[in-house]
Amino acid sequence: MSRHLEPISDYLERHHILQYMEDAINQLLEHKEETPKLVPARFLSDYFRSVHEGKNVLFREFEYVSSSPRNRKALVSLFWRCFNKLTGHRELLSVKEYHSLLCLLCYDFPLDIVQNTAHIVLMEDSLDCLMSFVDFVYAFQIQFFYEEYLSVCREVYDHLANDSSIVVPTSNTWQQKKKNSPQSSNEGVSSQALFEAIEKLTIKLPKGCSRPSPEIIRNELSKSLKITYYGLLMSLSRNELINSGIGVLPDRVNAHNNDE
Repeated sequence: MSRHLEPISDYLERHHILQYMEDAINQLLEHKEETPKLVPARFLSDYFRSVHEGKNVLFREFEYVSSSPRNRKALVSLFWRCFNKLTGHRELLSVKEYHSLLCLLCYDFPLDIVQNTAHIVLMEDSLDCLMSFVDFVYAFQIQFFYEEYLSVCREVYDHLANDSSIVVPTSNTWQQKKKNSPQSSNEGVSSQALFEAIEKLTIKLPKGCSRPSPEIIRNELSKSLKITYYGLLMSLSRNELINSGIGVLPDRVNAHNNDE
């Protein structure tokens, strides 16, 4: 019985095999200088075991940590496992404190990702407000894992918010009618127009970037006629289908129960 076989090049690219091979060799050469008696086969075996177990991102630079969906999942998982008990009992932390925790795992983790996560949790509130660990980690998962996709969503949202008569594009270029009165981004935009424009603009995503299922996005946006950008992200951070699809955090109900 014949079956369709995925081209080797597509398989290698989809799973970032060559990227891991290159990093493994670079790591081997660095450690070989420090430990001349190092056994290459054993080192490579340990390296790929750590990738499989999600331990490979610990104490690595952000460029590596963010370089593949597997690595991003691994960091979210490590962040949860290392700090969910430490920050339990409904303790509230600030943006700077969450950033410090992430830097314990990845020394050069960007502050702006943590700030963007806080915007999801706090919506219109000041970033000086404190956040629970559970609220933060589920929003962080969305912001970090889907960062490139959310960048496209933000671009689409800003265009729609600045011109309510914008036409959904048929190419990479935005076409506009004569502008009506601009609407405040705080008031939200048409949920239907936002979904249609996002679907058109996802062609701008770099190959291999993660994105939620269009059906999930459609379902979330269909719940209201208008929505704000951070309102959409908040709903995605609470969507259990997205959470289970990423597959590293427990469902929010269990997370809250464990936090009590």
